[in-house]
Amino acid sequence: MRVALIEMGSTSFRLTIETERETHHRIHHLNLGSSVSTNGSFTESDITNATGVLREFMTAARVHNCQRIVAVATESFRLAANGDAVATHLAREAGCEVKVLSPDEENNLVWQAMVNQFHGVDFLVAVAITGGSVGITVGPTSSGIPLHNFSYPLGTSVLAPRASDSGFVDTSTRVRLEQHIAESLKPVGAVLRDIKGCEFVVSGGMPLALAKLIHTVRRSEVPETLDGLAIDCSDLGHLIKTFDELSLPARLALPGISSKRAPNMALGATILRQVLRSLDVHAVEVSNVGLREGLLGRIYADAKAA
Repeated sequence: MRVALIEMGSTSFRLTIETERETHHRIHHLNLGSSVSTNGSFTESDITNATGVLREFMTAARVHNCQRIVAVATESFRLAANGDAVATHLAREAGCEVKVLSPDEENNLVWQAMVNQFHGVDFLVAVAITGGSVGITVGPTSSGIPLHNFSYPLGTSVLAPRASDSGFVDTSTRVRLEQHIAESLKPVGAVLRDIKGCEFVVSGGMPLALAKLIHTVRRSEVPETLDGLAIDCSDLGHLIKTFDELSLPARLALPGISSKRAPNMALGATILRQVLRSLDVHAVEVSNVGLREGLLGRIYADAKAA
């Protein structure tokens, strides 16, 4: 079966096309989360850009004769005052249904992908940090769905307009942000205090980019794979200090840094470190699976059951 998956995220729109022989990817960085955070809704420019990208993706899907096309939207569409209306507009323009996932739906899909990867673990805490949100799911891997499901609008793109100035997070802003994250995540901490022996795993583009940078700087070579790398609060603290001391052009000279993510990496490191602190975890393993793998797994499972 030829499948096209379109993810309309808060940082980027991504297309994944899977055929019997190969996989194709396309990505456009639209930063809708930052726009919604600033304006409260999608602007005319946002809508025009999103429509153009979605049309491009639909054309590619048709060129590859995809039998199934699935388009989903996440946090920026949930936060925008006109999010549902824009999703309806995009669906009409593209000729494809656009589903705005609820926080629980998004987290459950990430959970399924994580469980499939970490099936040997008894109890899993999956943390997904995206441009729009921080999603946390907790439960035994034998369960079809997580026992606990949390989601907070604490993603890098959403927070950037209020917490970052030209790629920098000043000390007073960092302290306020850390306090806000700590307060928001108290319900998660309360749940985890009663659970022993959890495996903590983090996913998302920003955690993967941070892991790549940390390990490249540490070993002076880009790691062959990011999946399974470990990062800890000390690594992140050192990285935050490094970012404070470097201009944005100087950061781009760091080996292994992502040029697209560089402006928000200081903020991303701050968010990830405080999330780990709030969960009382010093180190965490990074995973390259997430919403995309959860959605593809669901699509193929539905096709098999049909």
